[in-house]
Amino acid sequence: MKALIRLWELILERFHLKEFLEHPVPRFSSLNPLYWFGDVAAMSFFILAITGFALALLYTPGLSLTKTPPDPLLGHNAKEVYDATESYSSVYKITYLTPLGFILRQIHLWSAYMMIFATLAHFFAKFILGSYKRRGGGALWLLGVLLGVLTIGQAVLGYILPLHLDGILAIQIGLNLFRYFDYFGIPVGQLVLSVLGSLFVTDQVIKMIYVLHILIVPAIILVLLGLKINGILYGGVAPPPIKDEELRRKAMEEKEPFYPHRFALMVGQLLLQLSVILLLTAMTPLPLLEPWVPGQEVPPGVRPPWPVMWYYTYVKMIDPFISVGLPIFLVLFAMVVPLLDRKGGISIEERWVWVIIAIVYIAIIGYGTVLGFLVDIPKELTPLTRISVPPDYAVPYTGTPQAVGP
Repeated sequence: MKALIRLWELILERFHLKEFLEHPVPRFSSLNPLYWFGDVAAMSFFILAITGFALALLYTPGLSLTKTPPDPLLGHNAKEVYDATESYSSVYKITYLTPLGFILRQIHLWSAYMMIFATLAHFFAKFILGSYKRRGGGALWLLGVLLGVLTIGQAVLGYILPLHLDGILAIQIGLNLFRYFDYFGIPVGQLVLSVLGSLFVTDQVIKMIYVLHILIVPAIILVLLGLKINGILYGGVAPPPIKDEELRRKAMEEKEPFYPHRFALMVGQLLLQLSVILLLTAMTPLPLLEPWVPGQEVPPGVRPPWPVMWYYTYVKMIDPFISVGLPIFLVLFAMVVPLLDRKGGISIEERWVWVIIAIVYIAIIGYGTVLGFLVDIPKELTPLTRISVPPDYAVPYTGTPQAVGP
C-alpha cells in the first residue's frame, strides 16, 4: 500500500497534477447547470475515443460489393441478402457477428449524439452568459466555435462510414456544398479535390474520410480542447449572470479546490452519462439502415443525419445562394460576436438583445430539424446540391475487369 501511495505521489509530482487538482473553482459553477454542458461534451468525447478505437480496429473501408444480410432491427426477412459495400458489410459484422459489437456500436452512436447536444447547449449557454467578456474569454470563445464546427463535422464523417443511404446523402450534399465557394472565386472545390482525390464517392474518398474521422479531426479536437482547458485555468470560469456587482464578486470569491469537490461531481456526471447511454442502447437501439451500392442514386424519402437535417430542409425550401450559405453565415457571425458585444452588463436583463439573438439561432436550427423529420418536402434539390452520380471512370471495379475485344 505504501508503494502505491508513493507511486501516486510521484505521478502527481512529475506531471504537475497537484497544482491542477488543487486549482480553485468557484462554488457556483458546480451548482449551476449552465456550467455543466462543457463537461458533458468533454466526457462524451473521451467515451467516443475509447469506443471508436475499438471500432476502428474492426472496420474496413471499401466499395467492393459483397452479399450481406439485412439489419434485423429493420424487420426484414433474415433470408434475404443485400448487395452491400465492404464498408457496410464490416459494420454489419461488427454489430451482429462480433462479441459485444452491438453494444459497442450503440454506445458510440449515442455518445456522439450526446456530445452534439451538449456542445450546442454549451454554446448557447455561454452565448447567453456572455462568457467571452472575461479575461481571455474572446480566445476561448473562438476555440469553442471551432470545436462546435469540428464536432458536427466529425459526427457527419462517422455517419458516412457505414455507407448506408442516409450517409451517402450527407456526403454527396457535402461534396456539392464545396462548389458553393467556387461561385465566389474561392477554389475550395479544388482544395477538397486535392485532399480527397475526387468530388464523387470513391474508394479513395471513403478511405480519406476514415482517416479524417479516426485520426486527424480527433487530434485537432484534442489539441483545441487542451488549449481551452488551459485557458479556463488561466482566466477562470465565466462570472454568474447576476446584476448586483457586489453579489457577483462574492460568488466569484467563494471557491473550493477542484479535487475532491468538482472532481466528485464530474465522476458522478460520467456515471450518469453512461447510465443514460446504456438505457438508450437497451430501449431504443439504432438500426444500420439501408445499404448503398456504387452508382446508385439516393431514392426519394431518404434524409440525412439529424445534426444537419435543418440545413437539408432549408436547402430544399429557400433559394440556394441563401440556404447553402446559411451555416457559413451563422458560424462567421458567432466568431465575431466578441467584437460586437463589447458594452453592457452580463446579467440576463442587461443582455436581452443577445438573448433574443440566441433564441433566433435556436429557432432556425430547431425549426428546420423538426420540419425535416415531420414533412418530406417535395421540392427537388437545387443544382448546387443535386445528388450527383459518379461517372463510369469514378466507380471502382466491382469484379474482375474483362478484356475488351475477341
